[in-house]
Amino acid sequence: MKNMARRIIALGCVGILFTGMSGCEKQNGKENETVLTVITDPSIQKEVSSVADFMMKTEDIEINVKVLPTEENGRDAEIQKLQTQIMAGKGADVYLLDTNPDAAEVKTELFANPYQTMQSGALASLDEYMKTDSYWNDTTYNKKILNAGQYDGKQYIIPLSCYYYVLSGSNDIEKVTEETLGEWLEQAEKEDGSGLKEEIDGSLYLTAGRWYQPAADYETQQVLFDKEKWTAFAESFLSLQQEWLVDTVDNIEEQYQIQPIGSLTGGEEVYVKTIPELEGRKMASVMTYGAVGMSSDHKEKAYEFLMLFLNDKMQEKEDGIENIGQVFSTTDGIAVEKSEIRNWLSDCSDVTISAVEESFEELDGAYFITDVEKTLTSDIQKVVEWGVEPENGWEKFVSDLADRVWKQYEMQVKE
Repeated sequence: MKNMARRIIALGCVGILFTGMSGCEKQNGKENETVLTVITDPSIQKEVSSVADFMMKTEDIEINVKVLPTEENGRDAEIQKLQTQIMAGKGADVYLLDTNPDAAEVKTELFANPYQTMQSGALASLDEYMKTDSYWNDTTYNKKILNAGQYDGKQYIIPLSCYYYVLSGSNDIEKVTEETLGEWLEQAEKEDGSGLKEEIDGSLYLTAGRWYQPAADYETQQVLFDKEKWTAFAESFLSLQQEWLVDTVDNIEEQYQIQPIGSLTGGEEVYVKTIPELEGRKMASVMTYGAVGMSSDHKEKAYEFLMLFLNDKMQEKEDGIENIGQVFSTTDGIAVEKSEIRNWLSDCSDVTISAVEESFEELDGAYFITDVEKTLTSDIQKVVEWGVEPENGWEKFVSDLADRVWKQYEMQVKE
């Protein structure tokens, strides 16, 4: 497979023919030709269109791709219209969507909460197609990530890329030996002067929405978010972070870096450690994912289209064509297949590749980011970057924030 992971996509919304929201029979041309409608995001439009072009060349099928608008071009209004159509049983055949990994660039999502979407009946179960698909018998796909797209024992969503943070540096730095995020903070405070304290105190706030995951169980309608544990950690971290801002020394060498796994480039000798959450779990968030609409009249074909983003069929059928399997390994996300990591990092040393592969294998699971995590991250970022302790103190600030977050999770699981 050729490496396509480093392509930077700068796409706006392009007008692409859209002929209805569900699988239907072609009105012009061959009467019995299958027609699929695909909804996707601008960030992955080029890849989705490439796969659609390939499938139309090799099969008797027509695929109409609808690209969601950007925020500036009426995204909210279009999503509201589509959601109404989906509720009325007139949804698309395939959904290929790209999520915001954190709160930096919040955009309206077609499925603001994929857990609730799976519960709603808007998506088709893929189990019957997966059982007969040889891909799942011999794959390096991380099945723990696949679990994120399941509800009530059935697979409704297939994650295509994921996103998580790592602590990285040269291989000769002091290693983090602790297991939980709280223990990481304690170790960093003891190693003042090594650069570890400075990096954790200076950058960990960017991951605030990831400090406790999973935070809710939608099947049992339980909130898992531990307010007491989160509050204790947040208060300790924010207090230390403010002390670091006052005492920071410019001449400390930057030996460590907290960054998304997709941004890692490494060197000849690199240390990579997946950042855990407060219980010690190493969790990734789902970034790009695909699903088949329940209202589709051509669910099997829709599934086949979706799987072209993972399997090798495009490469097998046509010489010289690049495999689209993991084009969603962007500068932020990472492939959901271990076999694609080496392609993605083809310009890096074997040491770097092995370190990244090890971090990928360490993952305990994945989850979908919802508005709760985005708001939580945003609130922490604002207070940290403002650089001033809240008027009522850190204890009151984090306590109120934890209470609000818990209530938001409770509302979500019960909707």
